[in-house]
Amino acid sequence: MGTAVNVQAMVFGNMGDTSGSGVLFTRNPSTGEAKIMAEYLSNAQGEDVVAGIRTPEKLELHPDYYGWQGELATLCDKLETMYKDMVDVEFTVQKASCTCCSPAPASAARGRRRFQIATDLVSEGVIKRTEALKRLTKEQFKAVRRPMIDPKFKVEPHMTGLPACPGVVAGRPVFSSADAVAARTT
Repeated sequence: MGTAVNVQAMVFGNMGDTSGSGVLFTRNPSTGEAKIMAEYLSNAQGEDVVAGIRTPEKLELHPDYYGWQGELATLCDKLETMYKDMVDVEFTVQKASCTCCSPAPASAARGRRRFQIATDLVSEGVIKRTEALKRLTKEQFKAVRRPMIDPKFKVEPHMTGLPACPGVVAGRPVFSSADAVAARTT
């Protein structure tokens, strides 16, 4: 029968300062806000972004920008229209030319954020209310009903980060197993 061979065009983000790689969401998965959230590493391949070896830069995308950033912002609108949902996009820039890699409906938003995105898509006329209800799980409805810290409560945090779950937690952060053991006994 013979041997199967895949032939695939490649793009390289590690070809100098006009190249790089990034990841974006067409909406902010941390807040549900209808604004593109993107991170980018100059002179890097895709695995550099996800491996956490280097810290990516926040990338502000707007369709009025000239060049690949504006094209990518315009593409985000088209992808949301096609998928009728928030979209997760990996992209690579090779010598100032951007290539979109593996766009897919995003599942990164959880709890209140997923609820917010579904509600926004209904109010924007992108999907019907019945479709939004189908997209939300019982757990997501429960998350919306959970108590949360009042947004008007203003205390300067010691540190901030991206939420790993829809719940609320309070406590002292520890950064080593020895500190964790010590914190448990105090």
